[in-house]
Amino acid sequence: MSLTLYTDGGNFRAFKILIAAEYNGVAIDIPNFKLNVDNKTEEFKKKSPMGKVPVLDTPSGSIFESNAIARYVARMRRDTELCGASFFEAGQVDSWIDFCSHDLELPATLWIYPVLGYMPYNANTTARAKTDFARALTVLENHLADKTYLVGHKITLADITVASTLVYPFKFVADAAFRAPFPNVMRWFDTCVNQPNFESVIGKVVLCTTELTASGATPVAFTPASDNKKEGKKDNKKKAKEQKPKEQKPKAEKKPKEEKPKEAPAAEEPKPAKKPEHPFKIMDREAPSPFVMDTWKKNYSNCDTYEAAIDEFWKTFDAEGWSLFRGDYQYDNDNSVLFMTSNLIGGFIQRTEEIRKWLFGTMTIRGEAKKGGMKITAYFLIRGQSIQPLIDCNDDAEYYTWTKVPTPVSAEDKAKIFEYWTSETTLEGEPLLDSRVYK
Repeated sequence: MSLTLYTDGGNFRAFKILIAAEYNGVAIDIPNFKLNVDNKTEEFKKKSPMGKVPVLDTPSGSIFESNAIARYVARMRRDTELCGASFFEAGQVDSWIDFCSHDLELPATLWIYPVLGYMPYNANTTARAKTDFARALTVLENHLADKTYLVGHKITLADITVASTLVYPFKFVADAAFRAPFPNVMRWFDTCVNQPNFESVIGKVVLCTTELTASGATPVAFTPASDNKKEGKKDNKKKAKEQKPKEQKPKAEKKPKEEKPKEAPAAEEPKPAKKPEHPFKIMDREAPSPFVMDTWKKNYSNCDTYEAAIDEFWKTFDAEGWSLFRGDYQYDNDNSVLFMTSNLIGGFIQRTEEIRKWLFGTMTIRGEAKKGGMKITAYFLIRGQSIQPLIDCNDDAEYYTWTKVPTPVSAEDKAKIFEYWTSETTLEGEPLLDSRVYK
């Protein structure tokens, strides 16, 4: 049976479909797809009336809406019991899928989408989303207190759907402090995402250490789910107290006031230590460079031709204040699906927000869209003479072999940098499968 999935790279709603396909041994073709271009055509709207992705093409026609597609794929084999081992379990699986759509996915996207640049940032919306997200996790935490999986004694589509929804929040915004109240959820999540069928789609999930925010905004506070319960109890006690009639007590004779000994003034609490300045900020102040990164990024984005932009770059490049590095991914043989390999480089870029002011370059995929046929390579311009600041702020950078471009930059290296920063067709004689610019 021929199946084709239309989706944009890194779409978490496609994860559950592809993971279910892995469990059922179902082959799904994933062609290159440009969001806001390919989904605007009349031909595509015949498949998906609202022009939304993902969409699955089958021999019998098209299916839209991710949950419907995931159920279709899960039902293609009964022996794997992805939809439950009984009629009752099938209903439980559906319950958790619906719970995920309404109570988990909505706050998760409202929290993560501004960080990914998909929607404008609003502090109040983010605070509410974090609170609602924590409340949904509390439901999962209580349910998983004595269970390994959400339904029955093996992984079902319920686990696949909920875990897929949690991947991006747990990778980018839900830091260790946020996750701490949910040990049962984390135990279950780790069990799921470390299964080979999950890893083949989403790769290794590196949990968030520092919450990413939109444009570097300060993380907003929120009300944890446990605090809501406490407040509710306080309110109930207060109301009960107000409703209780006051008892009339006989007035006691006034006693002369006793003078209390004066208390010694409380010692002042030590002020929190000031956050140390980023090394790049110190470098900008103590060793200013004539090369201005903001100016270069504007030239690159607004140039008439890339040739003119790159010529201007080499005229202003300051080899003492900046350096160029090539990064080659160490595990290219693990890249099996273009969709997920694209997700890998997209995640790398999101994790590098901390040094955006001092970094520019491209993350690329070249070769053949098959297992072992795709190569990931980065070319970055970075402040200073070391790639270590990138590794310090982005755990994924440890999985790359970094090679510094020697100076003065040779004509051969200049040509290669031009190719990696501008090409839309080939790289090093191989087809260019995907390219992301970090600017």
